[in-house]
Amino acid sequence: MRILLLNPINRTYVIMPSLGLGYLAAVLRKQGHVVTVLNCVKERLTHEAFSVLLQTEQYDVIGFQVFTYDLNPVKRHLEIVKQVSPATVTIAGGPHPSGDPERTLAYLEKLDFAFQGEAEIGLPLLLENLCGRERNLACIPGLVWRNNGTILANPPCFVEDLDTIPLPAWDLLRPENYPEAPHGAFTKGFPTSPIIITRGCASGCTFCAGSRINGYRIRRRSLGNVLAELRHLAERGIREFHIEDENFTESSEFVLEFCQRLSEEHLGMSWSLPSGVRLDNLTREMLTAMAKAGCYSLAVGIEFGSDRLLRMTGKGLTLEMIRERVKLFDGLGIKLTGFFMFGIPGETREEMADTVRLALELPLDRAQFNNFMPLPGSLEWEKLSKAGRLNAVDWDRFFVHDVPYTDGVVSAKELKWIQRNALIRFYFRPRIMIGVIREIRSFRHMMYLVKRFADALT
Repeated sequence: MRILLLNPINRTYVIMPSLGLGYLAAVLRKQGHVVTVLNCVKERLTHEAFSVLLQTEQYDVIGFQVFTYDLNPVKRHLEIVKQVSPATVTIAGGPHPSGDPERTLAYLEKLDFAFQGEAEIGLPLLLENLCGRERNLACIPGLVWRNNGTILANPPCFVEDLDTIPLPAWDLLRPENYPEAPHGAFTKGFPTSPIIITRGCASGCTFCAGSRINGYRIRRRSLGNVLAELRHLAERGIREFHIEDENFTESSEFVLEFCQRLSEEHLGMSWSLPSGVRLDNLTREMLTAMAKAGCYSLAVGIEFGSDRLLRMTGKGLTLEMIRERVKLFDGLGIKLTGFFMFGIPGETREEMADTVRLALELPLDRAQFNNFMPLPGSLEWEKLSKAGRLNAVDWDRFFVHDVPYTDGVVSAKELKWIQRNALIRFYFRPRIMIGVIREIRSFRHMMYLVKRFADALT
């Protein structure tokens, strides 16, 4: 079968290869399919150009990676597919279908199938069913499908041994061709590439849906498997890798061995952790080893300047712990980014002000102030669902610098003002501004940063 896997046209300013599509492409090629991977934003594709592409290429199957802010963009893509190539089978996977499987298929009425959770096992089985005369869709793990007008969702299945999954199809992803617009905004070496080492999350943060996508149990690739991938990327000319999973630091023993083995490889690659790891896992020994092995930047999830909110959201942190743990970075040369959030249901204006004060107090190099987004599958999402409040969520504003939902304590306009004020107060300080300027790698990178900051303010 001829298969197109794509990231849809959307409003994101992070332009990076999709590891999820890369892994699926590798699995499907091993099954004998002809696979193309397309990042519509990277290629600056318009809907008209997408329509022409479908008329030219004639794909049997098109698979979409769907984050929540992709929901309406994918709806538009599906309309084009069914108009231009009605026989093409359409499939969606990713965070949004994983967190809200049945409603995703109901909302995307032109979508044929969806997957919740990991799809490396289920998607090949679905394609075998589509090629055969008889179908047994009920036995395909993670599949979301229609049966006589009823939407059914099969339980997901998570890959136990991550080493059994082929490495991402890097020849299709071509990370060396991506612009200077990575996750985290900054790089030390370029070109860059994302990688993941673990899947799963055992944390109980109420605003996160990570466990719905990859399960609760943390699984880890072997060091040999990871280093083989890094050697391949280095041979492709990649000068920096970004570890995108949030539980890389869950095992101190693994991190120390990884750093030692990485240093022995002499790959000449810098690296960072832009997705935000847990502060309570970090030790001085771990951070020292990471710095010696080439890690220069790390993000941590702090979220709130209120002990009440930290308890309420299951962060497992206290303000005292936060202040103590950030001191571990002193003198190591690792730039520290803090993630913060405004507008979670139940938060007061005073607590939002406390969050800003904490961000200004801590010795951070960068800060990201996000407005609350009720991520499908999270406990906060479930609360809104039970309260009948999901109709108040604006899918077109489901973005960290927008306001997709407010509980009414503050208006959307005021919440945006609080976020804008926090960004200005944090970044318009001489130490921070000079640090950012020093990290600009090119004129193109500078224009990307200006666009990203302007978008956050407006």
